[in-house]
Amino acid sequence: MSLRHRRPQIPAGAFPLSSAQRAIWFAQQLAPEVPVCIAQYVDLRGAPDLDLLRRCGYRAGAEFQSAYLRVVDIDGEPVQYVDPTVEDRNEIPLLDFRGEPDPMAAAHEWMTADYATPVDLANDLLVNMTILQVADDRFLWYARIHHVALDGFAAMTMVNRIAALYTAEIEGREPEPSKAADLRALYDWDREYRTSERYRTDRDYWIERVAGLEDGSTLAQRDAPTAAVSLLSSHTLPDDLVDALTAVDDEPGLSSTAAVIAAFACYLARMTGRDDVMINLPVFARTTAMARRSGGMLVNTAPLHISVDPDDTRTDLVRRVQLELTGALRHQRFSLEDIRRETGAAGAPYRYAGPMVNVMLFRQEIVLGDIRGEFHIMTSGPVEDLLVNIYQSGDPARTFLDFRGNPHRYDEDELRAHHDRFVDLLDDFLRSAPDRAVAAIHPA
Repeated sequence: MSLRHRRPQIPAGAFPLSSAQRAIWFAQQLAPEVPVCIAQYVDLRGAPDLDLLRRCGYRAGAEFQSAYLRVVDIDGEPVQYVDPTVEDRNEIPLLDFRGEPDPMAAAHEWMTADYATPVDLANDLLVNMTILQVADDRFLWYARIHHVALDGFAAMTMVNRIAALYTAEIEGREPEPSKAADLRALYDWDREYRTSERYRTDRDYWIERVAGLEDGSTLAQRDAPTAAVSLLSSHTLPDDLVDALTAVDDEPGLSSTAAVIAAFACYLARMTGRDDVMINLPVFARTTAMARRSGGMLVNTAPLHISVDPDDTRTDLVRRVQLELTGALRHQRFSLEDIRRETGAAGAPYRYAGPMVNVMLFRQEIVLGDIRGEFHIMTSGPVEDLLVNIYQSGDPARTFLDFRGNPHRYDEDELRAHHDRFVDLLDDFLRSAPDRAVAAIHPA
């Protein structure tokens, strides 16, 4: 047999991709110029021991295995394997921006360019860390991670593990042993689910819930592919509005997440002229302790079917959304890609799609010995349509409401106009009496 026709060798220890990983892999093959990456950094106010931070990064990377992952194409089928030699190439460099006129702006520009750079899954590092110095006593501990290796939940778990290893070394004690499962165990867990009665129950639930919303929902006036870098419009929410939002958590059977989604469903329904809208919700899909303490890519998107009746009161609508959230979490391992495949819409990215809403009303602080660091998300991956993100950051903590839009579907003026209008509606929605009619809330 000639070398030209020799079958590629399957690497030792290789195994297939999970369902979630395959969806990422196929998306990357369709648009190789748009890396499906997450990017984050920890803003460290102090001077950490950089060599120790690197050693802890290598150790956690080996424990989670995702940092040493390779994905290769064997006759059109992707397989993954753990390659320990990756550590030899991962130097975790230090980049010094102190000489720049605006060190933070220059560091952000570098990070944005980095996460927008295409990634070769077979040859490039899938988990890549860099340390950026912006002042004598201020460092940005940055990571760019391909989604096929780690999702956002696992990336945060790994960052916390690195911090725990670092702190234990500083304090002269042994760290807690790693509880992360290896990647093959996560793959087996996913495969077992897909042959289970639970999978069939989840499938039946979702097919019923999404019926009639095949075309999804959007505020955009045009269809277009994703881009590596999204547009951003950001608002800092006033403290009294945040208080009104978190107060919803004290209402029986309701939550602040449900309130935000209900308000956005109201806005989406008015702008599209439809009483039934689709809103996507990111879900961890880690329903066991083993999965929650491990790496890998498991996160799913749950499409919420929200009906907005003009005769609803504010509490009626929030309660209906809360029921949808409860059902979505109960069936969260069945993904949007699963729904598309089971309904004959595999490969149709706009089917059952909608704006994504993510509410994270907690402060994410990282502790490295006596140094405190603020956790910041640069990107959760390419935005297909629109991401509505509510989160806390800074010291003292402030609450931000961001709109991140696909620049091929929204221009800056469109995104800013939608953002401003929704913030106004949310303000009126949260301050309204529970029995106030939805139609009377910010009718403009």
